[in-house]
Amino acid sequence: MRNAEKTIRNIIDKQSICYISSIDKDGFPNTKAMLRPRKRNGIKEIYFSTNFML
Repeated sequence: MRNAEKTIRNIIDKQSICYISSIDKDGFPNTKAMLRPRKRNGIKEIYFSTNFML
């Protein structure tokens, strides 16, 4: 892999659906499906949104 950051940017930009996971206060996993990244500043700052309506 010649340029890891460029490869990662390409992978991010080609996704149509992403999954974000975290651990809740009780230690259980919590995974949410997200739409493709709306905005990206490099590979360390990525903005996501969902199609969930209140």
